[in-house]
Amino acid sequence: MKLQANYHTHTTFCDGSDSAEAVVQEAIRKGFTHLGFSGHMDPGVFMDFQAYTAEICRLQAAYRGKIDILRGAELDNVYDPCCVAGNRKTDAVQITHERGAASGTVFSETSGFEASGGSAKSKMPGGDIVEISNRCGGSTKSKMPGAEYTIGSTHFVPVPGSTVWSHTAAFGSHREGSENWDLIGVDGDIGLLHDQCKKYYNGDFYALSADYYRFEACVAERLHPTFIGHFDLITRFNDLSREDGGHFLDEQSERYLGPARRAMAALVPYGVPFEINCGAMNRGRKKEVYPRPELLRELHALGGEILISSDAHQKELLDGGFEEAMEVARWAGFTHTNLLVRGEKSEGQRSRNRTEALCDQEHREAERHPDRPYTWPQAERRVAKNTNADEGGLLYWQPVPL
Repeated sequence: MKLQANYHTHTTFCDGSDSAEAVVQEAIRKGFTHLGFSGHMDPGVFMDFQAYTAEICRLQAAYRGKIDILRGAELDNVYDPCCVAGNRKTDAVQITHERGAASGTVFSETSGFEASGGSAKSKMPGGDIVEISNRCGGSTKSKMPGAEYTIGSTHFVPVPGSTVWSHTAAFGSHREGSENWDLIGVDGDIGLLHDQCKKYYNGDFYALSADYYRFEACVAERLHPTFIGHFDLITRFNDLSREDGGHFLDEQSERYLGPARRAMAALVPYGVPFEINCGAMNRGRKKEVYPRPELLRELHALGGEILISSDAHQKELLDGGFEEAMEVARWAGFTHTNLLVRGEKSEGQRSRNRTEALCDQEHREAERHPDRPYTWPQAERRVAKNTNADEGGLLYWQPVPL
């Protein structure tokens, strides 16, 4: 099978190399049927969101019938998705919620996580106990105005004691280089990463990676994304030589994998897929995809779902790494990936309500049996959660055999 769709795509509106229209034309040349744009909205990359959405809307109209274009955004765990530039400012979102937890995961001060009933709580580095919800809520609507879908990514770890641990920040309030900068970028500069790890963690990258996964475990609750991006981005520089600052984590050790597995277990019950991200591998920065094979196998065992993304920053790499990603997905036990496709407007709210009711039923069952793998609602295709499909239509996850 040849995969002809990508939903993690960057352009010159953020840190990509090509214009959005050039990317569309290349996608058509490659035979793509679906293309999703996902401009960065994070502290390291500022994008003119209004200009971006206007251009993607223009391209959707101009190329209708040739390719289905989706207008998305890659959000970061730091920011409130409601607070995009040009939209009315909303209050920052606290991580305390009243909904029960399906998996009942608790972060402990010693190991990071421990099983427990009730809601999930996190003891963050600042000492605060923060409640998070581990269950997928009923809503299928996105919190991001103007985006049809969103990617939930973690590019930064708040330093110990930062208020970002317990609250999402208003958009633009935390900008790289500003006086209130209290974040550690995990994929920006290797020298700075080492300096900050030494400053805040006494050079212990396992402690830093454990905090990364504590923060990553909150990404679905904070952002309500359509899918989860590059789950183990903390390993971005790990394949470099020791001389160049790499090899700071043993990615096969339990000290590293334990917090990663437990964060994954906390996220799966939200009912949103994890992407297999080929971006760093395509650009020669990593030997393997995100998440690494052992974590993909864990994801399958937990009952999670996947889609395959190139994380393309150059149009030529729109389908880069797809064959390798499908191979490792099959090795991990997956029999299908998923495409994000449009439904007809006539399917409307009734279909949305049916899917939400089925999700609630599945999660009630998960709460009664927390040790069982999460079970996705069984259907040929599923309404995608956390989307804003135009014109009253719905977006669906369409299974595609590997």
